[in-house]
This record gives sequence, structure tokens and C-alpha cells, in this order.
Amino acid sequence: MHSQTTLFSRQPLSTPAYAAALAKSGVQTLPCKSSVSGIPDSFWAKYETGTVVRVPTFSLVQPQERELSHVLRESRSLIASYVLEPDASHPANAWLYLCADQEYELQKLKPAMRRDTRKGLRELRIAPLSTDQLLAHGCPAFCDARRRAGLSDGTAKEFVRHFNLRTQCKGHVFLGAWKDDNLAAFLSIVEVADWAEIVGCYSRDDFLSAQPNSVLIYTALSQCLAEAKRSHVSYGLSSIQTVSKKAGLHAFKTKVGFVAKPVHRAFMLHPVIRPLMNRLTLAGMHTLLRMQPGNRLLKKAHGLCSLLVDEKKRGKY
Repeated sequence: MHSQTTLFSRQPLSTPAYAAALAKSGVQTLPCKSSVSGIPDSFWAKYETGTVVRVPTFSLVQPQERELSHVLRESRSLIASYVLEPDASHPANAWLYLCADQEYELQKLKPAMRRDTRKGLRELRIAPLSTDQLLAHGCPAFCDARRRAGLSDGTAKEFVRHFNLRTQCKGHVFLGAWKDDNLAAFLSIVEVADWAEIVGCYSRDDFLSAQPNSVLIYTALSQCLAEAKRSHVSYGLSSIQTVSKKAGLHAFKTKVGFVAKPVHRAFMLHPVIRPLMNRLTLAGMHTLLRMQPGNRLLKKAHGLCSLLVDEKKRGKY
């Protein structure tokens, strides 16, 4: 039932063009002033209220403090998030998942991955998704995946809000796994320049036995690396949340072929909130989290506060 329809474009957007496309879709973007020869172009993007992040995730250049202050001020954000190579001053505190094997193939993967992928190839039809197909059929997979992750935002309203933005932005592509007329699972992927990043994998509970996640990742990596010869594919960072499924996600991402690279996940805080990152605030967040265990923003805030309190204790913040 497997389809070989090509997902990735022969002429993907440049990084500056992708930043412009994001801005057109409503995401505030700012250029990065820190650059190093040979490092891909990068920029800052404000996806959520109060937080600006550096794109692409795998950019590891150390930004200057004045640039970070400028980004916080211009974006009216409280937190700037970016990733660095670990060193004595910036110890590893996260995993960055990358695959750069341009000879990626099933035979090179672990036995469990080969078994799961072959099962998915037999039982599912894999094909790129149009905007209409995604919005018409993707909600059940989105809601089930969010619930399994322990989040409370797996709703039809959040699905529409989340993917209306992505489907309107050039550079976002979607790959689906179909079981007859049902969309069993789908990937949300950013395709820019010579790289790609998987930003979401969503699957329905009732089709998990067909291994849709494994076969979708296999197809995406095969087409992006072995066929399109992109330099690498990223699967983002390990979760900052203190209570999450990150152990299971780590096992899955390494099983499908990603290398877990140790990195330092860094945060620049606005002076207004810096004094609030203390044990008292952390205790208050912990209490709120017990009352709202599925609140995604609260879980992220709790994880950030926990990380910074720990760094302060060790004299790193």
C-alpha cells in the first residue's frame, strides 16, 4: 500500500524566504546578527506570547548579549531561547536530534525499526497531504497524540488554530499514513534550503498497531536524505518539561535513525522576570501544575524555572 510520491521540493525556500513566509502568516520574525561562515542562515521567531526562539533549532552560534537584549525588546518578549555547543560554561542539558546520513536505508536500521517499518509499509498508504486533506482528516490523530503526551490541548479548536497557521506558510509540508479512508497519522515538516525539521508527529490510537509513526519517519528521512540529498534532518530538542514522555521519545527518535547530540539549551530572560526564577516561584508552579497537569504552557514554564533554579544552585546562572 506504500506510495513513492515525492514529498520534498526540488527548489525549497531559502532561509530568509522562509522567515518572510512566517512573517506573512502572522509570526513575528527578526534577523540574527550573529553569524559564522558555513553556518546556515538563522533568524528569531515569536511563535508564542512571551517567547522568541532561534530558527533553525540546530544553529549553535553564540549570540552576543546586545543582540539578545535587542531581540527581547523588539519582539516584546520575556524569554529568548537558543541552543549552543556545550562547554565548561554551558554544560549539556538537552539532546538535539539530527540525521545526516545521505545513504539512509532500511537495512542499516535496528531490527525493531526494520520490523515496524515493514509492517507499516504493508498496511498503510503513505502520501503527501494537501491542506484540505489535513484539515478534513487530521484532527483525530492530533487529539490522540496530544492526550498521549499528557496535554490538555488536544481539541478540535486547537487543531484548527495550530494548523491554519502552518498550512498558510510556505515551507511547511505534510506527510500522511492512510488506512483505507482514515488518516492514521501524519508528520508536520519544515523544508528550507538544504535541511528539514520534523516539527510534529501525530497518530490515532486505533491505528498504532500498524506502526504509522515509524513508517512516516522512515519515508521522510529516505526522501529527504537519500533521494533529495539534503544535508540533514532535525527532530528538534528533548523536552524541557520536568514531567513528560521524553524517555520514550528519546528511545523512538534514536530507533528511527536520529543521532542524539548533547547541547546546551540556553535562555536569556528579560530583567523583569529574572528575579522570579527562584524556589518560591518553582513551588508555586508545582502547585498549579498539580491542579492543571495537562496545561502545556504551565508545564514548559515549570520546566524552565526548574532548570534555571538548578543552574543558579550550581552557579551557572
